[in-house]
Amino acid sequence: MERLAGKGIWVTGAAQGLGEVIARRAVAEGALVVVADVKEDAGRAVADDLGPAAVFIRLDITDDSSWAQAVPSVLGHLGQLDGIVNNAAILWMGSLESMSTADAERVMRVNLLGTFLGIRTAVAPLRAAGGGSIVNISSIDGLAGMNSVAMYSATKFAVRGLTKSAALELGRDGIRVNTVCPAMGNPEMSMPWFDQFDLDRYLARVQQPAILDDGIPRTVDADAVASMVLFLLSDESRTCSGGDYPVDAAWTAGKLCPGLPGF
Repeated sequence: MERLAGKGIWVTGAAQGLGEVIARRAVAEGALVVVADVKEDAGRAVADDLGPAAVFIRLDITDDSSWAQAVPSVLGHLGQLDGIVNNAAILWMGSLESMSTADAERVMRVNLLGTFLGIRTAVAPLRAAGGGSIVNISSIDGLAGMNSVAMYSATKFAVRGLTKSAALELGRDGIRVNTVCPAMGNPEMSMPWFDQFDLDRYLARVQQPAILDDGIPRTVDADAVASMVLFLLSDESRTCSGGDYPVDAAWTAGKLCPGLPGF
């Protein structure tokens, strides 16, 4: 079944990682897709590999004029906009006191301002199409804090608030706005930090036995996250708006305590 047949979908940060997987899954489900990113070579390679259903457009999500310039090309390829996935984001890891003002501002501009500009830019073409879906990618770090990612976490919390306000404002136009909160995003985001921090030790610890090995899988991959995104882009989610949708194998639901009943 092609759940997105005939729909035009715009995906930011789609040159790699989660965004690329979302773009590929959307094409497989019958959508026309715009692959948007600042990484031109990688983005074009993804679009070329996807064939005529996809096109690459360079987009700096922090730049208002870049969004405005992209719209005619987006509509030229899609015909109409039915959905946008505000996926592009950056990560900075380290203690609060070691983070420079410039780094903090950059994380805010990309993760929060970029999402705001994506929502605002999409409103007019979605309204012209009779409605549609906006999916913003937050994180489990937008549901609970964690050391070393204070500003990243703050922006991901903010994306959830932005989503809820937008859902209330845009519902009258048939535009649904939701947030997906993955336990993983773009693996490339954390790669630069492996040389600075003991992330292998971190990953081993955070993958706590919240779910037993013979039950729900604990590992959340990009395909699992993309499945939720596709649901929210599709007409199957026509009554869903303003929601937070964790894809985390119950990681944020709480904890299991060894030795107590129910473990």
